[in-house]
Amino acid sequence: MKYRTLGKTGISASILGFGAMRLPLLDENPEHVDIKQTEQMIEYAVKHGVNMFDTAWVYHTTDRSKPGVSESILGDILSSGFYDKVHVSTKMPSWEIKSWEYFDKTLDEQLKRLKTDQIELFFVHSIKDSFYDNIKEGGLYEFVDRALSDGRIKHACFSTHGSNELLNQILDDYDKWECTLTQLNYLDENDNTGLQGIKTLDNKGIGTMIMEPLRGGKLANNQPKPVQEIFHKSKRNYKPIEWAFNYLWNKPEIDCVLSGMSNLNQVKENIALVDNAEIGMLDNEDKQVLIDVKEEYDKLISIPCTACNYCMPCPFGVNIPKCFREYNMDMLGDETINSVQYRFHMHEDKKAHNCVGCGKCIESCPQSINIPEKLKIVEEHFGE
Repeated sequence: MKYRTLGKTGISASILGFGAMRLPLLDENPEHVDIKQTEQMIEYAVKHGVNMFDTAWVYHTTDRSKPGVSESILGDILSSGFYDKVHVSTKMPSWEIKSWEYFDKTLDEQLKRLKTDQIELFFVHSIKDSFYDNIKEGGLYEFVDRALSDGRIKHACFSTHGSNELLNQILDDYDKWECTLTQLNYLDENDNTGLQGIKTLDNKGIGTMIMEPLRGGKLANNQPKPVQEIFHKSKRNYKPIEWAFNYLWNKPEIDCVLSGMSNLNQVKENIALVDNAEIGMLDNEDKQVLIDVKEEYDKLISIPCTACNYCMPCPFGVNIPKCFREYNMDMLGDETINSVQYRFHMHEDKKAHNCVGCGKCIESCPQSINIPEKLKIVEEHFGE
């Protein structure tokens, strides 16, 4: 394993982090996690040097207004003998913050769920442009100050899918931030905070962790033929997943890349990639390959969904991420298979035509997708 210093925290962080957002499941219910396989995954990761583990209040829940099971599962496993070998981060949902009581009650519950007296890396989760002023005026920074002072948290951090303007405002408003989690991959260089954001964080000495390195798995599996052809013409014998991770590890501004691994094989594959990871490993020819790939994807992908499930549950039963996945896959050339998946293997009540346009999902989407509008496109594409 290889390590980089996580900004002002001083933590020697494994460049690959374990994201507990997509743990293995026993069935389609996100709360029904395969505990045995999760234990095997964590044990293997720790044994091979992974020391960064990330979870959140809302990971693995059927209702985003309620806590998921990810924190509790991670707490149970890590407290059995791993805590002295790892660094754990969790996140408090910023969109739910309405009072000081909420801050304290939620943090105290997170400490219990993680079975610890102190959360080492405490993130204010997914701050967005639309409500940042409200949570700031609601006492956000007074709470963080108090939680740092009484020892419930060690390092103050935040995550955001917002704009660069928002990133700079958050950093200007509070001088105790030590680490930030932002989205970046070779398709998203100019979206949200993008490349400009990680340079800003690096200049300020803020630890930089990256989420969605594979765009919800799209950059690792079932790549369209035009993209495969571009990669095959390059001088590198990289797998698609190697291109995605090496793009990030190539950058000195990035300290840790979180991967939401869903089975033991993915853990083993991701860890094996670290051996050849170096800052500056990609030359100009390699970078041009990724530029060409991005241009090809831009032609093909019309709905930039990462399957984070923040839009779920839909009050009218639509399985939004699956609708978008099948549409995108259909558009990427696997038409026969994915038409069948949507038309015949999705329950009728979960299809796009059940959307009534209430708009509840729009506020929750980190990618700022106009979900009802896109569901109409899905409905028109597949038909009822």
